[in-house]
Amino acid sequence: MSAGLRAFAPRRVFRIVGIIAALMLTVIPLALSRAQQAPPASGRRFRADSSWVRVWVRGAKDEPDLFVEPRQLIVTDSVVAVLDLGTREVIALSTDSGRTRFTLAAKGEGPGEFKRPARLVNTTSLIGVLDHATSRLTMFNARGVMARDTPLPDASNVEGACGFSDGSVLVKVAGVRNALRVVDSVGRTLRQRALPGHDLNRPPPTFATAAHLAGPMSKHRCALVPSYGRWWYTTDARGTTIAHPYVEPGADVVVRVASSALDKSWRGEVRKETQTSAASPIARGALHIGDTVVVQAGATKRSAHRLLDYYLISNGHYLYSRTLPVAFTALAVGPDGTFYGAVIGDEVSWVVALRPTTRKAGLR
Repeated sequence: MSAGLRAFAPRRVFRIVGIIAALMLTVIPLALSRAQQAPPASGRRFRADSSWVRVWVRGAKDEPDLFVEPRQLIVTDSVVAVLDLGTREVIALSTDSGRTRFTLAAKGEGPGEFKRPARLVNTTSLIGVLDHATSRLTMFNARGVMARDTPLPDASNVEGACGFSDGSVLVKVAGVRNALRVVDSVGRTLRQRALPGHDLNRPPPTFATAAHLAGPMSKHRCALVPSYGRWWYTTDARGTTIAHPYVEPGADVVVRVASSALDKSWRGEVRKETQTSAASPIARGALHIGDTVVVQAGATKRSAHRLLDYYLISNGHYLYSRTLPVAFTALAVGPDGTFYGAVIGDEVSWVVALRPTTRKAGLR
């Protein structure tokens, strides 16, 4: 080989190596950026459910006037209570057959009465009706007889409640700094605290801190399930809170605020403030059965509004998921695992009892 060729060979090798290195520096970051942008796998495991078996249905074509707007269900003992906002009634059905046990109608403001029922609250054996008109929580037994009345401050802002056997209630209040409050059986606030991870110095946006409560469960604990974000919590009457991750994390809410003038005069002006966000709720409800919390998933990659995610209460460990046959307006679960769902239709609204059947043991 000549001296010129010997001198050229190393330079050619170095040039080729340099080109390869440049390509790697270009391709690798691009691949990494695409990997970071790709949605993470949710990691859900689905039970081997072959079908949902219908136990009974009420409000079908043969009885279209039974329900108008069933918005909430709770189960206690052998009764499933239905809050119908269209008629302002609470209709108690037998969990076994669906037959009507009793009906509580809006009558007045006296003991055991209500005028504008807004939410149902249950303990292990009582049905509670939260009345916005009287700011009162009235508890009834499984026969429809009043057990007690409890004054509840800020009743119009309560968006979730969890009742304990001693008569105290943990409530989630919307749009305030101390959103979690424990109220005793005579309406006194025993303790209050902010939602986990939120600023104590300013009231957070109402929708951004929306959350659901489920329980009570073992050791007087309740499940606190925020509609947005990456975590759900177990909490007790003392305020002890433990965080657990969702199996499919949701987005943290970034609130955009817009302000506009509605009316101007020499005395001043009236302005309107609008808060919006592009985030969708990752959770739309919470239930509990035995030692398990069941989260009704919201904006998910699969079967939006029809997924149920099961978590162990003791440590927050994700267990498995199920897919509902329809997106129910309201959902409750009994101690035997039977689900009770409400659907509001254009002409007919109905409540159905369902049981999941398993094709074979284990997960698929």
